[in-house]
This record gives sequence, C-alpha cells and structure tokens, in this order.
Amino acid sequence: MKLNKRNKKELKIIVLCICVISSLFYWIVQNIGFPINTFVKHGRIQVIDVSSYNGKINWRKVKDKKINHAVLKIGSGIHGERKGSEDQMFAVNYRSARLASVHRGIYYYSYATTTEEAKAEAAHCLKLLKKHKINPSDLKLPVVYDMEEDDTMNTGRENVTEIATTFLNEIEKAGYTPMLYSNASNLRKHFIYKEIKNYKIWVAHYTSSSQPAVVFQYHMWQYTDEANIPGANTESGHCDLNYYLVDKDGNLL
Repeated sequence: MKLNKRNKKELKIIVLCICVISSLFYWIVQNIGFPINTFVKHGRIQVIDVSSYNGKINWRKVKDKKINHAVLKIGSGIHGERKGSEDQMFAVNYRSARLASVHRGIYYYSYATTTEEAKAEAAHCLKLLKKHKINPSDLKLPVVYDMEEDDTMNTGRENVTEIATTFLNEIEKAGYTPMLYSNASNLRKHFIYKEIKNYKIWVAHYTSSSQPAVVFQYHMWQYTDEANIPGANTESGHCDLNYYLVDKDGNLL
C-alpha cells in the first residue's frame, strides 16, 4: 500500500512515540527498577542512608541488594556563620527514590550548641520539607536529628539533651515522627536518657557484635560505614548501612 503524505506524517509520529516510550522504559529498568517486597531477616530490615557524598543514586541497583528503605539527608544546621543549607542532592535523590517505590525518611545534620539554635534548625528543616511538599504521610521512616558534633557534645549533658528535645518536639508538633541519631558513646555519655527515651533512637556503632553497645531501647542501628552497595557508594567505594527493628508482621518499631 502506498502511503500518502498524511499517512507518512502519522507513521513518523507513531514511530517517534514508540521510541520515546521505549527509551523511558529502558531508563526506568536501568535506573529505577520495579517495586520490591521488603526483606525481613531476624526481626529487622536493612536501611541505607545517603547524602550528596553518595552522588546520584541508582535505586535499581540498591534494590538488587534487597534494600527498599532509605534515609536521605535534607540539610545541615545553624551555628555561628552557618545559616543552614540544603543537601545538594536531596531533591534528585528524594524524587528518584519516590519513583522507585523506596520507602523514605529524612535526616538533618545539627551544628546547634544552644536550644535557640536547635529551634532555628527545626524551623529550617520544616521549611525544607514544605519546600519539597513532603507531608508526614509521605514518609514511612522518621525525620531524624543527627547530633554528633564535638562542639555540641562539649556543652554538657543537660544542654545537649535540651537541644535534642527542642528539635524533636518541634518536628513532632508538625506531625512528623521524630528520631534522634548519634553514636553509642555520645548517647551513653552526653544525653540524659530519661528525657529522650520516648523518642525513636538511631545509634551508630561499628562493631562485629550482634548489637550496639547501648543498654537502652533503640530502633535503628548504623552498623557499618563500609558497606558495598552498587549504585549508592561514595567516592571511597563504601556507604552507610543500618538495621531497623520490625515486629513479627514486618512493621517498623
């Protein structure tokens, strides 16, 4: 059958559409992948945490390792000359994680040494969440306050604890689930546990033991910073990896 001018134009449009759809499908398969079921083992799941140091994440490769939960750095805090900043890769990483059906949480890195700065950091974190139109229902994992600076820890247990609770209270009032992150040593030495025990706790402790060296309840454990997860490794060739505790039905504790 001989094609007329109109038929040829329509055929070109069809071919172009097929090419675009094929390219999009190929990109999704290579970079995003399809949704996967959460893999539970020994009452916990694996969670990756990432920031700009991890670059642009290939979530398909991450999910190839049976990981479909991630905590993404949204920004850093306020102290002295630091006025608060957004992580350079957050927008891209959050958007692609959502497209990849990866369950998400966010973390905010603190520099606060006073409760006033902690409150300002909470306002900044909430502003970033609003900027990206992230509602509490969009997050399966908590909004985390990352406290690990020596300048903060050196201000004394009572002040450190008040900094933590100030931020966490503001996050909770906004409807999000708050969580505190620090290493095992800091949590033992620089926090008053009875003041933070009602919040979820994420502890960092790199050890060959089966659990971190803390005597209190924790919810997530960063057990290594030398994991090898293709698609999410930093320039060093490694990344952070965590265990999140779950109940018998696989729900996050």
